[in-house]
Amino acid sequence: MGLASMTAQLHDIPLTAIALDDTTFVVTYRPEMQALQRSVARMGVLTPVHLRRLAPELPLQVICGSKRLLACQQTGHSVVPALVHDAAELSVEEAFLLALHDNLGCRTLNAVEKARVLRRLQDEFQYPASTLLQEFCPLLDLPPRSDTLVAYGVLPTLDEALQAAVVDGALQLETALWIGARAGEDLAALLGLFSGLKFGANRARECVTYIDEICQRDACSAAVLLRQLGLLALLPEPQLSGPQKIERVRQLLRQERYPQLSAYEQRFQEAVRLLRLPPQISLRPPAYFDGQQYQVSLSFGQRQELEHYAQRLLEAARHEALETLLELL
Repeated sequence: MGLASMTAQLHDIPLTAIALDDTTFVVTYRPEMQALQRSVARMGVLTPVHLRRLAPELPLQVICGSKRLLACQQTGHSVVPALVHDAAELSVEEAFLLALHDNLGCRTLNAVEKARVLRRLQDEFQYPASTLLQEFCPLLDLPPRSDTLVAYGVLPTLDEALQAAVVDGALQLETALWIGARAGEDLAALLGLFSGLKFGANRARECVTYIDEICQRDACSAAVLLRQLGLLALLPEPQLSGPQKIERVRQLLRQERYPQLSAYEQRFQEAVRLLRLPPQISLRPPAYFDGQQYQVSLSFGQRQELEHYAQRLLEAARHEALETLLELL
């Protein structure tokens, strides 16, 4: 029987007749209640909730409208308009799908809500991966790929603080899954660093790689590494902006991962600074300083400019800082 063909009766139901603590069909995670609470306080519940009757003597299950019911509790409303379905006509699976579509009809689900929906469809209702990919991923605005099911299958199992950080936008899902594979002090330290600075996807991926490689090389924990480099101490630093802190974290991790290369880069930058070349002249070293030549490029729009920049290059060729640059090759 399809959802459209089901019948339900409209009643005014007292809150005392409802199992308000029953979360069987709740889709919402970390609901925003302030606007709804103000609306219910002033106008009451305008849209009926959906309830499910298991047996005459049992409290009614909540299918749709858990936030409205919570707002009623918060604002002193004791009766709510409700469409009451009979359990014989509305199965658990059908009720869950009704709750899902009720939510999708009025808002966009957050990442944790989407993950819980997919996980329940797969684990409880035994939907095959093909159906989840073809029907429910598009419905949830997720890419229909197998790695989507893997990632969103793990998300609901993560530490609550990680799930909350993903929903709040403080953590990329990929980063949260990586942190979630740790525990204890490592999890707390990594969560504090990455959620505190709100890394973008690419910067987070780069820093994650550095941390993994350093910890494997030095046989140390992530928490120890972050303490040794003073990364968590950067979080409250008032003199640096968020992007500056992220760049500083990246630099410190890169230096720790590639100490010799970082030393070469520092000597290169110091020598180039001493040459005092104009911004129109660019001097680039070979990749990883694994080569025998530098590359010079310049931009000009007039003959006089070219002559001037050529003269500056000749002056650089006689500068003692050039010897430092040549030693790096």
